[in-house]
Amino acid sequence: MQTLNSFDRYLTTLLSRNPWTNVYGVVRSLLAFGTFCTLLLNDTGTLFRPAAGMTECVSCIGPSQYSLFCWLGDLEVARWVCIGILILVIIGVYPRLTALLHFYVSFSLMSTAILVDGGDQVTLVLSFLLLPLALTDPRTWHWSATPIVESTSVGFQLRKLIALTSYTLLRLQVALIYFEACVGKFKVPEWADGTAIYYWFSNPMFGLSPEMHSFLLPILANRWCIVLLTWGALILEGSLFLGLTLEVKYQKYLLIAGLGFHFMIILVHGLPTFFMAMAAGLIIFLRPFYQPFHFSTALNRVRKRFPQLPLMKVERVSPVQV
Repeated sequence: MQTLNSFDRYLTTLLSRNPWTNVYGVVRSLLAFGTFCTLLLNDTGTLFRPAAGMTECVSCIGPSQYSLFCWLGDLEVARWVCIGILILVIIGVYPRLTALLHFYVSFSLMSTAILVDGGDQVTLVLSFLLLPLALTDPRTWHWSATPIVESTSVGFQLRKLIALTSYTLLRLQVALIYFEACVGKFKVPEWADGTAIYYWFSNPMFGLSPEMHSFLLPILANRWCIVLLTWGALILEGSLFLGLTLEVKYQKYLLIAGLGFHFMIILVHGLPTFFMAMAAGLIIFLRPFYQPFHFSTALNRVRKRFPQLPLMKVERVSPVQV
């Protein structure tokens, strides 16, 4: 009986919170910005090229035949259409409409392009799981901080329950990504014996630049440093998975550690779009949705160091009825 009462209190508290805040707005914009950079900074000849067993540079077979790149036929036109859609997602207008378009763009790129990475896969999955959250969002702008007045109507409560379920599935998905990233590596002997980082850092295609490799050679030549870095990565990925069970007050420290970890991957492997996708995943995973970002407060802190910048006013918003 005590367990049921505790669960009832937890559910009541959860349903009393507003799921439509700028937290998931940051996530949507980060995911879209990563794909935006991929499409803007790479031409169609780079993204779409013949692969082994393919007679055409875009294979429109199976589900990929529904891709925008197959549907329009002209790769360059499709690329710019996708870029335009992603700009709308980044801006955050009409999430109920742009969420569907965002998922379609992610699906189109992932199903037809040859030059994709793990970040594009994560973007596709997260943009799909974000659909219930976005489709129930009553706002016209996902950056809006306007609070939602409670409504006792069945329709409103059902929409909120759908949005909260979407958050739960998103957090579980990101946790499973880190679980697989940690546990899956133990099947590789180099990760188990603590030498994998040496080989990844020394990889001529994905590793450190020659200058950086020479600079870090004393570390790479030290077995204990390599073992510490290799097993440290495994411990961090395992810890990120366990973030699912941490108290909220500790999750922010794990979020900072995770962002720092993926930022280091940019420096070593040069994968900025992968960072954006994983940063989005970490935010939806470890940042409570009911604690929106206060950008004006952060900007004013910057202004204290640079007085020439304009002062950002914190607007007092009034509730709106849903």
